[in-house]
Amino acid sequence: MPQIVLSSGTIDYQDTGGDGPVLVFCHGLPMNETQWRKVVPLLHGYRCVLPTLPLGGHRRPMAPDADLSHRGVALLLSEFIERLGLDDVTLVLNDWGGGQFLVSEGKAQRVARLVLVACEAFDDFPPDRPERRPWCAGFPVACGS
Repeated sequence: MPQIVLSSGTIDYQDTGGDGPVLVFCHGLPMNETQWRKVVPLLHGYRCVLPTLPLGGHRRPMAPDADLSHRGVALLLSEFIERLGLDDVTLVLNDWGGGQFLVSEGKAQRVARLVLVACEAFDDFPPDRPERRPWCAGFPVACGS
């Protein structure tokens, strides 16, 4: 898997390559690029780029002084897009809300479109059965009726 060294550390990414329109897919917490594994094969004619952001499912530790706040990860995403020389990007965000900081931080010059995908799905949110309730970092997510 390709990797790139950025100011906050090294991140892995996938890139389908090609000359088509660029789609950059960002995953949610605590996922990684595999969140989009069933979507990317359906997008013939597009260049799909999938960074593994430091949101819990990343494989490499970030630098000890890395800013992993929403703003910090958004700036890391901006750096990633710039370092790969991507322009006219459609940025697809799921779950993680930090990508919008690219706009407020003045780092959206390379982003032409922003697609926000809801992380809740189907009729099971919040989950009604304890065995289906998500766990993150050992803390149960609050679920109610």
